[in-house]
Amino acid sequence: MCLLIMSLLCMIHAGGVLTFTKNASTDSFAKARVFGKTFASETVSDDEISVLAVGDITVSSRMTPLIERNGAGTFFQGTATLIQSADIATASLNASISERGEPRYGIEHPFRSAPGLGRALANAGFDAVSLATPHIMDFGFEALEDTITELEWYNVKPIGAGTDAQTAKLPAWVPIDVGETEPGQVALLAYYRANAFARYTEDPLAYAVYSEMTEAVKQAQTEAVLVIVWVHWGSQTDSVDEAVGRQRIFAHALIDAGADIVLCQQLHTFGGIELYQGKPIVYSLSDFIYDTYDKQHSHIVIPKATFKAGVLKSIELIPILTDPPKMPVRPGKPVVGARSPRPSEIKNQFPSILTGAAAIKTLLDYQQRCAELKTEVFIENERGWIR
Repeated sequence: MCLLIMSLLCMIHAGGVLTFTKNASTDSFAKARVFGKTFASETVSDDEISVLAVGDITVSSRMTPLIERNGAGTFFQGTATLIQSADIATASLNASISERGEPRYGIEHPFRSAPGLGRALANAGFDAVSLATPHIMDFGFEALEDTITELEWYNVKPIGAGTDAQTAKLPAWVPIDVGETEPGQVALLAYYRANAFARYTEDPLAYAVYSEMTEAVKQAQTEAVLVIVWVHWGSQTDSVDEAVGRQRIFAHALIDAGADIVLCQQLHTFGGIELYQGKPIVYSLSDFIYDTYDKQHSHIVIPKATFKAGVLKSIELIPILTDPPKMPVRPGKPVVGARSPRPSEIKNQFPSILTGAAAIKTLLDYQQRCAELKTEVFIENERGWIR
């Protein structure tokens, strides 16, 4: 006990305050975050690495009173244990974290979170977040700079945006110990595709240029044990089939270049999973947290893919209730047609894991979405599985 206390005191003296520890019993590893430092890499037995991803996290100043009162950690109370169970957890951050900057001209609904969201993301268990998203520049360069600073302070890797365009294109590297003696790194890249004609702007984001993406993946895969790629496709389109058709060209090319999982995120869109060359392509994870608005898809799934020695072993599909439509569970939401939530449906006002009949119904819906992409989903004990 004395040795343990002395070790903790030494760590605090060396570089900061111990703020977060993943539960070793959750998934056979532990990680300590100390003000942007990782004292121990994730340890994975049997060469297995699990990767979990959630969709857009979009927060505005309307949520500031809640953050100041309860902390941004309240967003993840119902899912933190699940997020922490993965070796690599990643999300799409669709808002800056700052108190600086002014809304850009012409943006009808600008989004910006109060400080504290970065710490909440770290404590929830996220390792890296994509900033190559539609609303990340709503408040300009100062807000982006603050976002990157806060994320890095809590050792959450920002990807797809940087202090300049070249930095934005660099991969984020998350250290991980594969087995007992073989350390390695997981590489994460993120890109934003505004529309078919826009290639570059002055914003320091990584734009989805075909040749640059594939070349970056080829380089990353020479050093990484796994390569994860986000591609955010901006606004929702009227035709889901058309959107997936365009995304498929890019996604297949990224897999061919060496990516192990491709996440094709699109605003307010929920799609299935395709297996291409034995690697998963997720065609949009929908909104995970969407400010005070009703979500178009309140029943979604979170995929958790497990790789063994670089080969996909399985994908667990966890049904999630993000927000029951027309229920006033958040400040400022419409109350038309409201009813009180049932305890079995929601445990708090933000995303929670579904159980019972609602879980099965959600998985059956996702089973159909995946079937359209020729992917078979098995449903067992309130979970979906792709094997």
